[in-house]
Amino acid sequence: MSTKQLFVLGAGYVGQALLSGLKSHDYLLHASTTTSEKVEELKSLAQHVWLMRGSDKDQLRHIIAQCDAMIVLVAPSSREKYVETYLATAEAISGALKELEKPFYLLYTSSTSVYEGSSAVEWTREDVALQPPSANARALLDAENIYLHCAPAQVNTCVLRLGGIYGPGRDLEKRARQFAGQEMTGTGLELTNHIHLQDILGAIEFCLKASLSGIYNLVNDAHPTRQVLYDGLCQKMGLPLPLWKGQMAAVKSGGYKVSNEKIRSAGYVFQLNAM
Repeated sequence: MSTKQLFVLGAGYVGQALLSGLKSHDYLLHASTTTSEKVEELKSLAQHVWLMRGSDKDQLRHIIAQCDAMIVLVAPSSREKYVETYLATAEAISGALKELEKPFYLLYTSSTSVYEGSSAVEWTREDVALQPPSANARALLDAENIYLHCAPAQVNTCVLRLGGIYGPGRDLEKRARQFAGQEMTGTGLELTNHIHLQDILGAIEFCLKASLSGIYNLVNDAHPTRQVLYDGLCQKMGLPLPLWKGQMAAVKSGGYKVSNEKIRSAGYVFQLNAM
């Protein structure tokens, strides 16, 4: 049996960690980057490294034709580039997939930001009606819909909606240090939805092995408010607490509490589920 070829589009924080973990698996790995300085570094993680943008239709068509699966891990360099990054990439990939005449697995990492404005239910699940108010959240949702509905029948598509990412180099303690003694936006009563890098990698590998399809939330069990989370971390480190605006006002806790029940029911076992 020939070795399966896997394309990781986007070798940033998650992408590099994923490639490093997949080296021990039986895949021939393709990786992409938009930064020329990273090409040599990535050659130690993947057999083929491509310098390209996610919207490069000709390059995508060429690489996808060689591969059996693809993980889309693109991320914008700024909040002003959401539409350019997510939608242009989704449209280019969708166009390339329409030419396929073989089975193909596609996994796209989205964000729980698509639930922006959801507050009608205690738990926010994958089937809740979505009407995010911001342009960036709408871009994420539109990209999901392109991947889910514009591919031919032989393409099996999975969307993972990730919570706020933390892990090595992005630890919550570092964020708390930046917040210590600072005046914060919001009341601090907003709920949080986080996921550790280790579980992102574990869930992606699980989805690949199980050929999981559809939409799945990927968040921790715990959903502390921002005030509880960051006040607690600052206290632990002996730092001054953040200053939350309006925390004396009679305001109900904001945000949404995202459920991870669906991916648990599918068989994924969280590896690191505490903050």
